[in-house]
Amino acid sequence: MLILVQVLILLHVGLWVLLGGETITPIEPSEGMEFVKNGVINAGTIFFALALISTWIFGRWFCGWGCHIVFLQDWCYALLRKFGIRPKPFRVRLLAWVPLALGLYMFVWPLFYRIALAPWLQPNLRWPTITTDLTTSNFWESFVTPLMAIPFLFICGFATVYVLGAKGFCTYGCPYGGFFAPLDRVSPMRVQVNDNCAQCGKCTAACTSNVRVHEEVHLHKMVVDSGCMKTMDCIDACPNQALSVGFTGIATGKKIARKTQKYDVSIAGEFGIAAVFLIGFFSFRGLYASIPMLMAVGMSLVSTWIIWKGVQLFKEQNVSVHRHQLKFHGKLKPLGKLALLFSFLTLFFVMQSGAVQLLGFAGDSAAKNGDVQRALSYYKLSGPMIDGGIGFSSNPNVDLAMSKIHEARGDLQEGERLLRRLNNFVGEDQRATMLLGQNLQLHRDPQFVQEFYLETLKVNTHWTLIWEDYIAWLRREGRRDDAIDASFTANSTNPNAPRLQIQWELLHQ
Repeated sequence: MLILVQVLILLHVGLWVLLGGETITPIEPSEGMEFVKNGVINAGTIFFALALISTWIFGRWFCGWGCHIVFLQDWCYALLRKFGIRPKPFRVRLLAWVPLALGLYMFVWPLFYRIALAPWLQPNLRWPTITTDLTTSNFWESFVTPLMAIPFLFICGFATVYVLGAKGFCTYGCPYGGFFAPLDRVSPMRVQVNDNCAQCGKCTAACTSNVRVHEEVHLHKMVVDSGCMKTMDCIDACPNQALSVGFTGIATGKKIARKTQKYDVSIAGEFGIAAVFLIGFFSFRGLYASIPMLMAVGMSLVSTWIIWKGVQLFKEQNVSVHRHQLKFHGKLKPLGKLALLFSFLTLFFVMQSGAVQLLGFAGDSAAKNGDVQRALSYYKLSGPMIDGGIGFSSNPNVDLAMSKIHEARGDLQEGERLLRRLNNFVGEDQRATMLLGQNLQLHRDPQFVQEFYLETLKVNTHWTLIWEDYIAWLRREGRRDDAIDASFTANSTNPNAPRLQIQWELLHQ
């Protein structure tokens, strides 16, 4: 089933790439944020609503049978085991609340803001009109670039599985699981047991969701842990046919089995773990205007574990990772020294990323207060090292803000340099190209400007903003006939662009 889900995803994307035109909007739960924010019902909204309702009835089935990230984690877990690595679950308490916190932030906070805070902070804010948007011609608009998708899959797959255990991202990072887990508690469908159970524990060994199956069915005659994803691996592993799945009762009021489970961190250490995670999350989220929220969660979870392991190497007498001994009777092994170095580098990366973010925010604050010189100083420090900053890359938002300041001060060449870097960063984006074109109009000779627009429009004939900008520039240059010719070509190529049609009418007045 999980392979079939991947095939359907690839088929959906592939058909859109090959055939073009419109397709169904992404069938992705995160698309539901458009409804709570802007009142837009898309395919993702409907899909997430159906997933929530079905979870209330059938339990937490969607994670196990329909989630592409679960497929990724299970595949990575299987590969690691083939190489002799059996990841163990990282058991902590406070991080288990992260999924619910993320889910509330994504889907409840926008509504809370409108109801409770907007009347005081934004009294003119109006509730959006409910609309539908079930098709799109730009399927990839709300997703990260393929270049960013590769490290995202590695982090949420191999990295989180290796350090957090099977389905580690589900346990500590998935915002949708933050809703599925409590709904599972009130669902009547569960794994249940009959009198054939011999308490052999094979069901628990087969469960990749880290559920203590044999203990729970012994205590409650059913599995009550909301981590159960109804994959029925435990049922398949039972040699006595003692387990089955069916409607048996809700789990409210029943405690999850913790008979043999021990947490890896003390209560005091939990707060340190949580603090490091939060610092990492806010340091990574939106870093260089590239890292999305869920990737930041994965990066912070992995970084937190690595830093925690480094702390252990300082404090504990014996430290190991899976089968590898890092420290034994107070003496660091060679692998332990390497792990300690890696932990320091990870801590440095977190702090450096946080500093880049803070400098960017400081620049925004200074610019908002009119102190452009200080804003430029902060922005430059947050930029890449080749420009005298501390960052590993540029931030297109910072480059845009700096270019505006330089243009206002008459330094158009520096503004052009920053806008060209912005364009190289974001790739083919008509708004970024439009900004660069407007900069060139101010200080480049007309022939250079015209060649820029013609070369751009030759490749991207559907970029209506660039057509509009180019035609307006021709008119300002006194080249009315050329503007009319360009407007005719623009409207012929984009017959459904109302602003281009209005521009055509204005040229003939």
